[in-house]
Amino acid sequence: MSRSAGRIGWLFVWAVVFCDIGSSVYYVPGVLFGNAGDRAWIFVLATMLAFLLLCIKVVEVTRRFSAGGGVVSVADKAFGPWWGCAGGQLIMVDYFLTVAISAVCAVYYVDSVIPLGAFVLPITVGCLAVLAGLNIVGIKESALVATVLAGSAFVVNLVVIVIALLRVPPEVIAGIPGELSGLAALSPTQMLTGYAGAFLAFSGLESLSQLAPAMRDLGNTPRRGMIAVAISVVLMAPALTFLATASLPASVQAVSSAQLVSVLASVWGGFGLQLAVVLTACALLLLAANTAIIGNYHVQLALTKRDFLPAGLGALSHRFQTPYRAILLGTVVPAIVLVTVHGDLHELGELYAFGLLGSLALMSVGIDVLRYRDGERGGMFAVGVFTSAAVLVAFAANLVFKPGATVFGGGLTAFGMAIAVGTQTGWFERTLSRLPRMAPPREVERADVPFYTVAQARELPADGGPGILVASRGATRKIFREACDRAKSRGQSRVYLLYVDEIPGLFYPQLAAPTPEGLTVLAAGCEVIRDLGVEAVPVWGLSHSAPGTVVDAAESLGCDTLVIGATQRTFLWHALRGRFIQELLGLLPAHVRLIVVG
Repeated sequence: MSRSAGRIGWLFVWAVVFCDIGSSVYYVPGVLFGNAGDRAWIFVLATMLAFLLLCIKVVEVTRRFSAGGGVVSVADKAFGPWWGCAGGQLIMVDYFLTVAISAVCAVYYVDSVIPLGAFVLPITVGCLAVLAGLNIVGIKESALVATVLAGSAFVVNLVVIVIALLRVPPEVIAGIPGELSGLAALSPTQMLTGYAGAFLAFSGLESLSQLAPAMRDLGNTPRRGMIAVAISVVLMAPALTFLATASLPASVQAVSSAQLVSVLASVWGGFGLQLAVVLTACALLLLAANTAIIGNYHVQLALTKRDFLPAGLGALSHRFQTPYRAILLGTVVPAIVLVTVHGDLHELGELYAFGLLGSLALMSVGIDVLRYRDGERGGMFAVGVFTSAAVLVAFAANLVFKPGATVFGGGLTAFGMAIAVGTQTGWFERTLSRLPRMAPPREVERADVPFYTVAQARELPADGGPGILVASRGATRKIFREACDRAKSRGQSRVYLLYVDEIPGLFYPQLAAPTPEGLTVLAAGCEVIRDLGVEAVPVWGLSHSAPGTVVDAAESLGCDTLVIGATQRTFLWHALRGRFIQELLGLLPAHVRLIVVG
Protein backbone atom coordinates (compact mmCIF):
# COMPACT_ATOMS: atom_id res chain seq x y z
CA MET A 1 0.00 0.00 0.00
CA SER A 2 1.35 3.38 -0.96
CA ARG A 3 2.12 5.67 1.93
CA SER A 4 1.62 8.74 -0.19
CA ALA A 5 -1.82 7.75 -1.32
CA GLY A 6 -2.98 7.15 2.22
CA ARG A 7 -5.32 4.46 0.92
CA ILE A 8 -8.17 3.53 3.21
CA GLY A 9 -10.04 0.26 3.45
CA TRP A 10 -13.72 -0.49 3.95
CA LEU A 11 -13.64 0.02 7.74
CA PHE A 12 -12.30 3.56 7.44
CA VAL A 13 -14.77 4.21 4.61
CA TRP A 14 -17.59 3.09 6.90
CA ALA A 15 -16.30 5.34 9.66
CA VAL A 16 -16.04 8.48 7.54
CA VAL A 17 -19.45 8.01 5.88
CA PHE A 18 -21.09 6.99 9.16
CA CYS A 19 -19.72 10.09 10.86
CA ASP A 20 -21.67 12.07 8.27
CA ILE A 21 -24.84 10.05 7.76
CA GLY A 22 -24.96 8.65 11.32
CA SER A 23 -25.01 12.11 12.86
CA SER A 24 -28.50 12.68 11.43
CA VAL A 25 -30.04 10.35 14.05
CA TYR A 26 -29.47 13.07 16.64
CA TYR A 27 -31.73 15.66 15.01
CA VAL A 28 -34.07 13.74 12.69
CA PRO A 29 -36.45 12.56 15.48
CA GLY A 30 -36.98 16.14 16.64
CA VAL A 31 -37.39 17.52 13.11
CA LEU A 32 -39.85 14.81 12.05
CA PHE A 33 -41.83 14.94 15.30
CA GLY A 34 -43.02 18.43 14.41
CA ASN A 35 -44.58 17.10 11.19
CA ALA A 36 -45.45 13.48 11.85
CA GLY A 37 -45.68 13.20 15.64
CA ASP A 38 -45.38 9.68 17.04
CA ARG A 39 -45.54 8.25 13.53
CA ALA A 40 -42.18 9.76 12.54
CA TRP A 41 -40.46 6.38 12.83
CA ILE A 42 -42.89 4.85 10.33
CA PHE A 43 -41.85 7.33 7.67
CA VAL A 44 -38.18 6.65 8.39
CA LEU A 45 -38.90 2.95 7.97
CA ALA A 46 -40.86 3.61 4.77
CA THR A 47 -37.95 5.46 3.15
CA MET A 48 -35.51 2.71 4.13
CA LEU A 49 -36.02 0.85 0.84
CA ALA A 50 -35.22 3.98 -1.16
CA PHE A 51 -32.14 4.50 1.01
CA LEU A 52 -30.86 0.96 0.39
CA LEU A 53 -31.40 1.31 -3.35
CA LEU A 54 -29.62 4.66 -3.34
CA CYS A 55 -26.68 2.99 -1.59
CA ILE A 56 -26.26 0.75 -4.63
CA LYS A 57 -26.18 3.74 -6.93
CA VAL A 58 -23.71 5.67 -4.79
CA VAL A 59 -21.33 2.69 -4.89
CA GLU A 60 -21.65 2.75 -8.69
CA VAL A 61 -20.89 6.48 -8.75
CA THR A 62 -17.74 5.78 -6.73
CA ARG A 63 -16.60 3.13 -9.18
CA ARG A 64 -17.43 5.11 -12.32
CA PHE A 65 -15.74 8.31 -11.14
CA SER A 66 -12.52 7.34 -9.39
CA ALA A 67 -11.41 10.99 -9.16
CA GLY A 68 -14.46 11.84 -7.02
CA GLY A 69 -16.90 14.60 -7.81
CA GLY A 70 -20.14 12.80 -6.95
CA VAL A 71 -23.23 14.44 -8.40
CA VAL A 72 -21.13 17.01 -10.28
CA SER A 73 -19.33 14.29 -12.24
CA VAL A 74 -22.48 12.22 -12.78
CA ALA A 75 -24.61 15.10 -14.06
CA ASP A 76 -21.76 16.40 -16.24
CA LYS A 77 -21.27 13.01 -17.87
CA ALA A 78 -24.98 12.22 -18.23
CA PHE A 79 -26.44 15.59 -19.24
CA GLY A 80 -23.61 18.02 -19.93
CA PRO A 81 -21.47 20.61 -18.11
CA TRP A 82 -24.31 22.94 -17.12
CA TRP A 83 -26.15 20.12 -15.40
CA GLY A 84 -22.92 19.32 -13.59
CA CYS A 85 -22.86 22.93 -12.47
CA ALA A 86 -26.48 22.64 -11.26
CA GLY A 87 -25.57 19.48 -9.35
CA GLY A 88 -22.73 21.36 -7.71
CA GLN A 89 -25.04 24.20 -6.69
CA LEU A 90 -27.55 21.75 -5.21
CA ILE A 91 -24.99 19.86 -3.17
CA MET A 92 -23.54 23.16 -1.94
CA VAL A 93 -27.00 24.10 -0.62
CA ASP A 94 -27.09 20.71 1.11
CA TYR A 95 -23.64 21.31 2.60
CA PHE A 96 -24.61 24.77 3.85
CA LEU A 97 -27.57 23.35 5.76
CA THR A 98 -25.58 20.32 6.96
CA VAL A 99 -23.00 22.63 8.53
CA ALA A 100 -25.67 24.77 10.18
CA ILE A 101 -27.86 22.00 11.54
CA SER A 102 -24.97 19.77 12.67
CA ALA A 103 -23.20 22.59 14.51
CA VAL A 104 -26.28 23.93 16.30
CA CYS A 105 -27.46 20.42 17.20
CA ALA A 106 -24.05 19.68 18.77
CA VAL A 107 -24.46 22.72 21.01
CA TYR A 108 -28.05 21.77 21.85
CA TYR A 109 -26.81 18.39 23.06
CA VAL A 110 -24.31 20.10 25.34
CA ASP A 111 -27.20 22.29 26.50
CA SER A 112 -29.04 19.15 27.64
CA VAL A 113 -26.49 18.61 30.44
CA ILE A 114 -25.02 22.12 30.84
CA PRO A 115 -27.78 24.74 30.42
CA LEU A 116 -26.62 27.36 27.93
CA GLY A 117 -29.85 29.29 27.48
CA ALA A 118 -29.47 32.28 25.18
CA PHE A 119 -25.80 31.41 24.54
CA VAL A 120 -26.62 28.46 22.25
CA LEU A 121 -26.59 30.55 19.08
CA PRO A 122 -23.44 32.62 19.88
CA ILE A 123 -21.57 29.44 20.84
CA THR A 124 -22.66 27.77 17.61
CA VAL A 125 -21.44 30.69 15.52
CA GLY A 126 -18.20 30.57 17.52
CA CYS A 127 -17.83 26.87 16.70
CA LEU A 128 -18.22 27.68 13.00
CA ALA A 129 -15.55 30.36 13.31
CA VAL A 130 -13.20 27.84 14.93
CA LEU A 131 -13.90 25.26 12.21
CA ALA A 132 -13.23 27.88 9.55
CA GLY A 133 -9.92 28.76 11.18
CA LEU A 134 -8.89 25.12 11.50
CA ASN A 135 -9.64 24.46 7.85
CA ILE A 136 -7.79 27.57 6.71
CA VAL A 137 -4.72 26.41 8.63
CA GLY A 138 -5.36 22.99 7.16
CA ILE A 139 -6.20 20.51 9.90
CA LYS A 140 -5.31 16.94 8.95
CA GLU A 141 -8.33 14.70 9.36
CA SER A 142 -7.56 11.15 10.39
CA ALA A 143 -9.56 8.14 9.30
CA LEU A 144 -8.46 6.49 12.55
CA VAL A 145 -10.01 9.30 14.61
CA ALA A 146 -13.20 9.03 12.55
CA THR A 147 -13.26 5.27 13.18
CA VAL A 148 -12.94 5.71 16.95
CA LEU A 149 -15.70 8.35 17.02
CA ALA A 150 -18.00 6.39 14.72
CA GLY A 151 -17.49 3.16 16.65
CA SER A 152 -18.08 4.88 19.99
CA ALA A 153 -21.27 6.60 18.80
CA PHE A 154 -22.58 3.39 17.23
CA VAL A 155 -22.04 1.38 20.43
CA VAL A 156 -23.51 4.09 22.67
CA ASN A 157 -26.60 4.40 20.49
CA LEU A 158 -27.13 0.63 20.46
CA VAL A 159 -26.90 0.64 24.27
CA VAL A 160 -29.53 3.39 24.39
CA ILE A 161 -31.82 1.38 22.11
CA VAL A 162 -31.45 -1.85 24.10
CA ILE A 163 -31.93 -0.21 27.51
CA ALA A 164 -34.91 1.83 26.31
CA LEU A 165 -36.58 -1.23 24.78
CA LEU A 166 -36.14 -3.13 28.04
CA ARG A 167 -37.51 -0.33 30.21
CA VAL A 168 -40.27 1.40 28.25
CA PRO A 169 -43.80 0.63 29.37
CA PRO A 170 -45.32 -2.38 27.55
CA GLU A 171 -48.08 -0.22 26.09
CA VAL A 172 -45.49 1.69 24.02
CA ILE A 173 -44.52 -1.46 22.13
CA ALA A 174 -48.10 -2.68 22.08
CA GLY A 175 -49.14 0.54 20.40
CA ILE A 176 -47.11 -0.14 17.25
CA PRO A 177 -49.98 -1.90 15.36
CA GLY A 178 -52.29 0.98 16.18
CA GLU A 179 -49.78 3.50 14.89
CA LEU A 180 -49.48 1.55 11.63
CA SER A 181 -53.23 1.26 11.17
CA GLY A 182 -53.58 4.96 11.93
CA LEU A 183 -51.69 5.83 8.75
CA ALA A 184 -54.93 5.34 6.82
CA ALA A 185 -56.34 8.40 8.55
CA LEU A 186 -53.57 10.65 7.25
CA SER A 187 -54.21 12.88 4.26
CA PRO A 188 -52.13 12.48 1.08
CA THR A 189 -50.42 15.77 1.93
CA GLN A 190 -49.40 14.47 5.36
CA MET A 191 -48.18 11.21 3.84
CA LEU A 192 -46.06 12.93 1.20
CA THR A 193 -44.70 15.49 3.65
CA GLY A 194 -43.69 12.79 6.12
CA TYR A 195 -42.15 10.66 3.35
CA ALA A 196 -40.11 13.55 1.94
CA GLY A 197 -39.00 14.73 5.38
CA ALA A 198 -37.79 11.26 6.40
CA PHE A 199 -35.02 11.43 3.79
CA LEU A 200 -33.17 13.65 6.27
CA ALA A 201 -32.32 10.46 8.14
CA PHE A 202 -30.11 9.44 5.24
CA SER A 203 -28.27 12.64 4.43
CA GLY A 204 -24.54 12.12 3.99
CA LEU A 205 -24.51 9.51 1.22
CA GLU A 206 -22.49 11.88 -0.97
CA SER A 207 -19.47 11.34 1.29
CA LEU A 208 -18.79 7.90 -0.18
CA SER A 209 -18.24 9.13 -3.74
CA GLN A 210 -16.02 11.96 -2.51
CA LEU A 211 -13.76 9.38 -0.86
CA ALA A 212 -13.12 7.48 -4.09
CA PRO A 213 -9.58 8.83 -4.71
CA ALA A 214 -8.51 7.82 -1.20
CA MET A 215 -9.83 4.25 -1.32
CA ARG A 216 -7.62 1.19 -1.40
CA ASP A 217 -9.53 -0.12 -4.41
CA LEU A 218 -12.80 0.64 -6.18
CA GLY A 219 -14.05 -2.93 -6.10
CA ASN A 220 -14.65 -4.38 -2.66
CA THR A 221 -13.82 -1.28 -0.60
CA PRO A 222 -16.83 0.94 -1.49
CA ARG A 223 -19.22 -2.02 -1.56
CA ARG A 224 -18.18 -3.36 1.84
CA GLY A 225 -18.02 0.12 3.34
CA MET A 226 -21.54 0.95 2.14
CA ILE A 227 -22.93 -2.39 3.33
CA ALA A 228 -21.57 -1.60 6.80
CA VAL A 229 -23.10 1.90 6.62
CA ALA A 230 -26.48 0.50 5.52
CA ILE A 231 -26.54 -2.07 8.33
CA SER A 232 -25.62 0.59 10.90
CA VAL A 233 -28.32 2.99 9.72
CA VAL A 234 -30.99 0.27 9.50
CA LEU A 235 -30.22 -0.78 13.08
CA MET A 236 -30.25 2.74 14.48
CA ALA A 237 -32.41 5.24 12.59
CA PRO A 238 -35.91 3.68 12.85
CA ALA A 239 -35.39 2.39 16.41
CA LEU A 240 -34.04 5.66 17.83
CA THR A 241 -36.73 7.67 16.04
CA PHE A 242 -39.45 5.35 17.38
CA LEU A 243 -38.19 5.42 20.97
CA ALA A 244 -37.53 9.16 20.99
CA THR A 245 -40.97 10.06 19.63
CA ALA A 246 -43.14 7.31 21.13
CA SER A 247 -41.69 6.59 24.58
CA LEU A 248 -41.21 10.15 25.84
CA PRO A 249 -44.04 12.36 27.13
CA ALA A 250 -45.31 14.91 24.60
CA SER A 251 -44.43 17.73 27.01
CA VAL A 252 -40.78 16.60 27.06
CA GLN A 253 -40.65 16.25 23.29
CA ALA A 254 -42.01 19.75 22.76
CA VAL A 255 -39.39 21.33 25.04
CA SER A 256 -36.40 19.14 24.11
CA SER A 257 -37.00 18.34 20.43
CA ALA A 258 -33.44 19.36 19.51
CA GLN A 259 -31.90 16.86 21.94
CA LEU A 260 -34.32 13.93 22.02
CA VAL A 261 -31.70 11.16 22.00
CA SER A 262 -30.01 12.76 25.02
CA VAL A 263 -33.33 12.98 26.87
CA LEU A 264 -34.13 9.40 25.86
CA ALA A 265 -30.86 8.20 27.38
CA SER A 266 -31.49 10.22 30.53
CA VAL A 267 -35.04 8.96 31.06
CA TRP A 268 -34.32 5.26 30.56
CA GLY A 269 -30.59 4.97 31.31
CA GLY A 270 -29.69 7.73 33.75
CA PHE A 271 -27.15 10.53 33.71
CA GLY A 272 -24.15 8.31 32.88
CA LEU A 273 -25.71 7.10 29.64
CA GLN A 274 -26.92 10.61 28.84
CA LEU A 275 -23.39 11.96 29.26
CA ALA A 276 -22.05 9.25 26.93
CA VAL A 277 -24.66 10.24 24.33
CA VAL A 278 -23.82 13.94 24.65
CA LEU A 279 -20.08 13.40 24.28
CA THR A 280 -20.33 11.12 21.25
CA ALA A 281 -23.13 13.15 19.66
CA CYS A 282 -21.27 16.44 20.04
CA ALA A 283 -18.06 15.01 18.58
CA LEU A 284 -19.85 13.28 15.71
CA LEU A 285 -21.99 16.31 14.84
CA LEU A 286 -19.01 18.70 14.81
CA LEU A 287 -17.06 16.22 12.68
CA ALA A 288 -20.03 16.04 10.30
CA ALA A 289 -20.08 19.85 10.12
CA ASN A 290 -16.36 19.89 9.39
CA THR A 291 -16.74 17.18 6.73
CA ALA A 292 -19.48 19.27 5.09
CA ILE A 293 -17.20 22.33 5.08
CA ILE A 294 -14.46 20.30 3.39
CA GLY A 295 -16.89 18.79 0.89
CA ASN A 296 -18.30 22.25 0.15
CA TYR A 297 -15.00 23.88 -0.66
CA HIS A 298 -13.96 20.92 -2.81
CA VAL A 299 -17.16 21.36 -4.86
CA GLN A 300 -16.40 25.07 -5.14
CA LEU A 301 -12.88 24.29 -6.36
CA ALA A 302 -14.26 21.81 -8.90
CA LEU A 303 -16.64 24.49 -10.22
CA THR A 304 -13.85 27.10 -10.41
CA LYS A 305 -11.74 24.63 -12.41
CA ARG A 306 -14.67 24.24 -14.82
CA ASP A 307 -15.08 28.05 -15.03
CA PHE A 308 -18.49 28.02 -13.35
CA LEU A 309 -17.30 30.04 -10.36
CA PRO A 310 -14.83 32.94 -10.34
CA ALA A 311 -11.20 31.83 -10.16
CA GLY A 312 -10.66 34.23 -7.26
CA LEU A 313 -12.89 32.04 -5.09
CA GLY A 314 -10.31 29.27 -5.32
CA ALA A 315 -7.38 31.51 -4.32
CA LEU A 316 -5.04 29.76 -1.89
CA SER A 317 -3.69 31.17 1.33
CA HIS A 318 -0.05 32.06 0.72
CA ARG A 319 0.90 30.78 4.17
CA PHE A 320 -1.21 27.63 4.48
CA GLN A 321 -1.99 26.77 0.83
CA THR A 322 -5.69 26.27 1.58
CA PRO A 323 -8.64 27.84 -0.32
CA TYR A 324 -9.47 30.33 2.42
CA ARG A 325 -12.16 32.19 0.45
CA ALA A 326 -14.05 29.00 -0.36
CA ILE A 327 -13.73 27.90 3.28
CA LEU A 328 -15.06 31.24 4.51
CA LEU A 329 -18.01 31.02 2.11
CA GLY A 330 -18.74 27.50 3.38
CA THR A 331 -18.96 28.74 6.97
CA VAL A 332 -20.29 32.30 6.65
CA VAL A 333 -23.45 31.24 4.78
CA PRO A 334 -24.42 28.64 7.45
CA ALA A 335 -23.74 31.25 10.16
CA ILE A 336 -26.06 33.72 8.41
CA VAL A 337 -28.74 31.04 8.11
CA LEU A 338 -28.42 30.20 11.82
CA VAL A 339 -28.73 33.82 12.85
CA THR A 340 -31.69 34.36 10.52
CA VAL A 341 -33.70 31.44 11.96
CA HIS A 342 -32.40 32.09 15.52
CA GLY A 343 -30.92 28.58 15.66
CA ASP A 344 -34.38 26.98 15.45
CA LEU A 345 -33.95 23.29 14.61
CA HIS A 346 -37.41 22.93 13.06
CA GLU A 347 -36.88 25.81 10.67
CA LEU A 348 -33.50 24.43 9.69
CA GLY A 349 -35.12 21.04 9.09
CA GLU A 350 -37.75 22.68 6.88
CA LEU A 351 -35.01 24.26 4.77
CA TYR A 352 -32.79 21.19 4.67
CA ALA A 353 -34.38 18.83 2.17
CA PHE A 354 -34.20 20.93 -1.03
CA GLY A 355 -30.49 20.54 -1.72
CA LEU A 356 -30.37 16.98 -0.38
CA LEU A 357 -33.28 15.65 -2.44
CA GLY A 358 -32.34 17.71 -5.51
CA SER A 359 -28.79 16.37 -5.61
CA LEU A 360 -29.92 12.80 -4.89
CA ALA A 361 -32.51 12.99 -7.67
CA LEU A 362 -30.00 14.36 -10.18
CA MET A 363 -27.44 11.73 -9.23
CA SER A 364 -29.96 8.89 -9.43
CA VAL A 365 -31.41 9.91 -12.80
CA GLY A 366 -27.90 10.54 -14.12
CA ILE A 367 -26.84 6.98 -13.29
CA ASP A 368 -29.96 5.69 -15.07
CA VAL A 369 -28.96 7.63 -18.18
CA LEU A 370 -25.40 6.33 -18.07
CA ARG A 371 -26.64 2.76 -17.62
CA TYR A 372 -28.97 3.18 -20.59
CA ARG A 373 -26.13 4.46 -22.77
CA ASP A 374 -24.07 1.45 -21.73
CA GLY A 375 -26.82 -0.84 -23.03
CA GLU A 376 -28.20 -1.95 -19.68
CA ARG A 377 -31.88 -2.85 -19.92
CA GLY A 378 -32.26 -5.60 -17.33
CA GLY A 379 -33.52 -5.84 -13.78
CA MET A 380 -30.93 -3.51 -12.27
CA PHE A 381 -31.87 -0.80 -14.74
CA ALA A 382 -35.56 -1.16 -13.81
CA VAL A 383 -34.70 -1.04 -10.10
CA GLY A 384 -32.66 2.08 -10.76
CA VAL A 385 -35.57 3.78 -12.50
CA PHE A 386 -37.81 2.86 -9.56
CA THR A 387 -35.25 4.40 -7.19
CA SER A 388 -35.20 7.62 -9.22
CA ALA A 389 -39.00 7.77 -9.19
CA ALA A 390 -39.03 7.34 -5.40
CA VAL A 391 -36.58 10.22 -4.93
CA LEU A 392 -38.31 12.43 -7.49
CA VAL A 393 -41.64 11.99 -5.69
CA ALA A 394 -40.01 13.11 -2.44
CA PHE A 395 -38.34 16.07 -4.19
CA ALA A 396 -41.61 17.14 -5.83
CA ALA A 397 -43.45 16.87 -2.50
CA ASN A 398 -40.80 18.99 -0.84
CA LEU A 399 -41.10 21.65 -3.58
CA VAL A 400 -44.87 21.86 -3.16
CA PHE A 401 -45.38 21.46 0.57
CA LYS A 402 -42.28 23.25 1.90
CA PRO A 403 -42.28 26.62 0.15
CA GLY A 404 -39.68 28.03 2.53
CA ALA A 405 -37.18 25.36 1.50
CA THR A 406 -38.06 25.91 -2.17
CA VAL A 407 -37.49 29.65 -1.92
CA PHE A 408 -34.27 29.30 0.07
CA GLY A 409 -32.70 26.40 -1.82
CA GLY A 410 -34.06 27.43 -5.19
CA GLY A 411 -32.91 31.00 -4.63
CA LEU A 412 -29.36 29.95 -3.71
CA THR A 413 -29.21 27.55 -6.65
CA ALA A 414 -30.49 30.19 -9.07
CA PHE A 415 -28.03 32.72 -7.68
CA GLY A 416 -25.20 30.23 -8.14
CA MET A 417 -26.26 29.49 -11.71
CA ALA A 418 -26.39 33.23 -12.44
CA ILE A 419 -22.82 33.54 -11.17
CA ALA A 420 -21.88 30.60 -13.39
CA VAL A 421 -23.32 32.38 -16.43
CA GLY A 422 -21.51 35.57 -15.48
CA THR A 423 -18.26 33.65 -15.00
CA GLN A 424 -18.57 31.81 -18.31
CA THR A 425 -19.13 35.05 -20.17
CA GLY A 426 -16.28 36.79 -18.33
CA TRP A 427 -18.51 39.52 -16.90
CA PHE A 428 -18.25 38.41 -13.28
CA GLU A 429 -14.47 37.99 -13.46
CA ARG A 430 -14.01 41.46 -14.92
CA THR A 431 -16.21 42.95 -12.21
CA LEU A 432 -14.41 41.16 -9.37
CA SER A 433 -11.00 42.14 -10.71
CA ARG A 434 -11.85 45.79 -9.99
CA LEU A 435 -12.39 45.04 -6.29
CA PRO A 436 -9.42 45.20 -3.88
CA ARG A 437 -7.89 41.79 -3.11
CA MET A 438 -10.45 39.97 -5.24
CA ALA A 439 -8.48 39.75 -8.48
CA PRO A 440 -7.90 36.13 -9.53
CA PRO A 441 -4.46 34.77 -8.69
CA ARG A 442 -1.82 34.96 -11.37
CA GLU A 443 -0.76 31.51 -12.35
CA VAL A 444 2.41 30.36 -14.02
CA GLU A 445 1.56 28.92 -17.41
CA ARG A 446 1.87 25.16 -17.17
CA ALA A 447 3.47 25.00 -20.61
CA ASP A 448 6.37 27.07 -19.23
CA VAL A 449 6.87 24.70 -16.27
CA PRO A 450 6.81 21.09 -17.51
CA PHE A 451 6.81 18.58 -14.69
CA TYR A 452 6.66 14.84 -14.11
CA THR A 453 4.67 12.67 -11.78
CA VAL A 454 6.73 10.19 -9.76
CA ALA A 455 5.65 7.39 -12.11
CA GLN A 456 6.71 9.40 -15.17
CA ALA A 457 10.06 10.39 -13.66
CA ARG A 458 10.77 6.75 -12.85
CA GLU A 459 10.67 5.95 -16.59
CA LEU A 460 13.54 8.34 -17.40
CA PRO A 461 16.91 6.78 -18.34
CA ALA A 462 19.14 6.06 -15.34
CA ASP A 463 21.85 8.58 -14.44
CA GLY A 464 24.24 6.01 -13.02
CA GLY A 465 24.10 5.07 -9.36
CA PRO A 466 21.56 6.11 -6.71
CA GLY A 467 20.01 9.51 -7.28
CA ILE A 468 19.59 12.67 -5.19
CA LEU A 469 16.17 14.07 -4.35
CA VAL A 470 15.43 17.61 -3.21
CA ALA A 471 12.09 18.15 -1.51
CA SER A 472 11.32 21.83 -1.06
CA ARG A 473 8.39 24.17 -0.53
CA GLY A 474 10.47 27.25 -1.33
CA ALA A 475 13.13 28.31 -3.82
CA THR A 476 15.98 28.41 -1.29
CA ARG A 477 19.28 28.51 -3.20
CA LYS A 478 21.43 26.88 -0.50
CA ILE A 479 19.25 23.75 -0.49
CA PHE A 480 19.68 23.35 -4.24
CA ARG A 481 23.43 24.08 -4.01
CA GLU A 482 23.84 21.32 -1.42
CA ALA A 483 22.13 18.81 -3.71
CA CYS A 484 24.10 19.92 -6.78
CA ASP A 485 27.44 19.75 -4.95
CA ARG A 486 26.70 16.19 -3.88
CA ALA A 487 25.66 15.22 -7.40
CA LYS A 488 28.86 16.66 -8.89
CA SER A 489 31.02 14.90 -6.31
CA ARG A 490 29.53 11.60 -7.49
CA GLY A 491 29.95 12.44 -11.15
CA GLN A 492 26.19 12.63 -11.67
CA SER A 493 24.43 15.20 -13.85
CA ARG A 494 20.87 15.00 -12.51
CA VAL A 495 18.93 16.08 -9.42
CA TYR A 496 15.26 15.35 -8.80
CA LEU A 497 13.26 18.33 -7.50
CA LEU A 498 10.01 17.35 -5.75
CA TYR A 499 7.14 19.60 -4.73
CA VAL A 500 4.18 18.09 -2.87
CA ASP A 501 0.80 19.79 -2.64
CA GLU A 502 -0.44 18.44 0.69
CA ILE A 503 -4.24 18.25 0.90
CA PRO A 504 -5.68 18.31 4.43
CA GLY A 505 -8.70 16.19 5.21
CA LEU A 506 -9.76 12.95 3.55
CA PHE A 507 -11.15 14.28 0.27
CA TYR A 508 -9.03 14.96 -2.77
CA PRO A 509 -9.88 17.94 -4.98
CA GLN A 510 -11.31 17.05 -8.37
CA LEU A 511 -9.26 17.92 -11.47
CA ALA A 512 -6.11 18.13 -9.34
CA ALA A 513 -3.21 20.16 -10.70
CA PRO A 514 -0.20 21.92 -9.16
CA THR A 515 -0.99 25.02 -7.18
CA PRO A 516 0.45 28.34 -8.40
CA GLU A 517 3.01 28.18 -5.58
CA GLY A 518 4.00 24.67 -6.64
CA LEU A 519 4.55 25.74 -10.23
CA THR A 520 6.54 28.76 -9.05
CA VAL A 521 8.81 26.68 -6.80
CA LEU A 522 9.41 24.09 -9.52
CA ALA A 523 10.22 26.78 -12.09
CA ALA A 524 12.54 28.74 -9.78
CA GLY A 525 14.24 25.61 -8.44
CA CYS A 526 14.92 24.22 -11.91
CA GLU A 527 16.45 27.55 -12.95
CA VAL A 528 18.80 27.61 -9.94
CA ILE A 529 19.84 23.97 -10.40
CA ARG A 530 20.56 24.52 -14.11
CA ASP A 531 22.60 27.62 -13.27
CA LEU A 532 24.69 25.38 -10.98
CA GLY A 533 25.46 23.10 -13.91
CA VAL A 534 23.16 20.18 -13.11
CA GLU A 535 20.09 18.86 -14.90
CA ALA A 536 16.85 19.36 -12.92
CA VAL A 537 13.96 16.91 -13.10
CA PRO A 538 10.85 18.64 -11.67
CA VAL A 539 8.46 16.18 -10.00
CA TRP A 540 5.02 17.00 -8.57
CA GLY A 541 2.81 15.03 -6.20
CA LEU A 542 -0.59 15.39 -4.52
CA SER A 543 -1.11 13.77 -1.14
CA HIS A 544 -2.67 13.85 2.28
CA SER A 545 0.77 13.03 3.69
CA ALA A 546 3.74 15.01 2.36
CA PRO A 547 6.29 12.91 4.32
CA GLY A 548 4.82 9.70 2.90
CA THR A 549 4.94 11.08 -0.65
CA VAL A 550 8.56 12.19 -0.25
CA VAL A 551 9.60 8.74 1.01
CA ASP A 552 7.69 7.01 -1.78
CA ALA A 553 9.36 9.26 -4.34
CA ALA A 554 12.83 8.59 -2.94
CA GLU A 555 12.29 4.83 -3.11
CA SER A 556 10.58 4.87 -6.53
CA LEU A 557 13.28 7.04 -8.10
CA GLY A 558 16.13 5.03 -6.56
CA CYS A 559 17.51 7.91 -4.48
CA ASP A 560 19.80 7.29 -1.53
CA THR A 561 20.09 10.97 -0.54
CA LEU A 562 17.25 13.29 0.41
CA VAL A 563 17.88 17.03 0.83
CA ILE A 564 15.34 19.23 2.61
CA GLY A 565 15.31 22.61 4.33
CA ALA A 566 14.84 23.21 8.04
CA THR A 567 11.22 23.92 8.89
CA GLN A 568 10.08 27.45 9.70
CA ARG A 569 6.53 26.45 10.62
CA THR A 570 4.77 27.70 13.73
CA PHE A 571 3.51 25.67 16.69
CA LEU A 572 -0.07 25.98 15.36
CA TRP A 573 1.00 24.57 12.02
CA HIS A 574 2.73 21.63 13.68
CA ALA A 575 -0.25 20.96 15.95
CA LEU A 576 -2.77 20.87 13.10
CA ARG A 577 -0.73 19.75 10.09
CA GLY A 578 1.89 17.57 11.75
CA ARG A 579 5.66 17.78 12.11
CA PHE A 580 7.15 17.10 8.69
CA ILE A 581 10.70 16.15 9.69
CA GLN A 582 9.63 13.91 12.57
CA GLU A 583 7.11 12.10 10.38
CA LEU A 584 9.67 11.84 7.60
CA LEU A 585 12.25 10.25 9.90
CA GLY A 586 9.67 7.72 11.03
CA LEU A 587 9.07 6.58 7.45
CA LEU A 588 12.49 6.99 5.83
CA PRO A 589 14.31 3.70 5.08
CA ALA A 590 17.71 3.22 6.65
CA HIS A 591 19.51 3.28 3.26
CA VAL A 592 18.29 6.83 2.47
CA ARG A 593 20.44 9.59 3.97
CA LEU A 594 18.60 12.72 5.11
CA ILE A 595 20.36 16.08 4.73
CA VAL A 596 18.65 19.02 6.48
CA VAL A 597 19.96 22.39 5.27
CA GLY A 598 19.54 25.52 7.38
